Amino acid sequence: MKNAKYNKDKLRKPLLQQRSLLSTSEQKKMSAQIIEHIKKSDAFKQSRKIAFYHAVRGEANPAGLQQCNAGSDKNTDSFKQFYLPILSPNKGQGLVFAPINKHTQYKKNTFSIPEPIVDSYELINAEELDLVIMPLLGFDLAGNRLGMGGGYYDRCFAFKQLKPKNPVLMGFAYDFQQLDEINAEPWDISLDMIATESVLRNL
Repeated sequence: MKNAKYNKDKLRKPLLQQRSLLSTSEQKKMSAQIIEHIKKSDAFKQSRKIAFYHAVRGEANPAGLQQCNAGSDKNTDSFKQFYLPILSPNKGQGLVFAPINKHTQYKKNTFSIPEPIVDSYELINAEELDLVIMPLLGFDLAGNRLGMGGGYYDRCFAFKQLKPKNPVLMGFAYDFQQLDEINAEPWDISLDMIATESVLRNL
């Protein structure tokens, strides 16, 4: 789906509607294709601390990335520690990140999105991550990202405006979520990469 310049609020509804039309099998198939692109990338191979998100309401689902640890020893260079975001009590911070494993338990946050239940000392800040797989509603090839409008990711990664190198921010999306142009605000944080079922590219 592609549009010219537009108002972000007007675009969210049709994007959500198009995403909702995907069958469960289509979501799984396309998510698996996106994951295969990411697993072959240097950005993924070179990262040890990787955050992704808990997919809800038809979002492309990155959870299968965890399978890369199958058979890997936690103490080897090939092992990757995965994290999920938690809403920070500090609204200016946006998000903090919790480590997860197969034993992790969850509770739903204000938006009914499952968050890991962990001790506070286990949480890390965004600056400590190597790679962040980000949810989105839309993206353009200039690296602009259309989210749900809460601004959590933009606040969380605001430091990237001064220190753009790490972590790498990679959008995880279906092809149809590509747009011609997104009107960026001064506080919007750009994606470094985008992965869809067709391609993974630097932005």
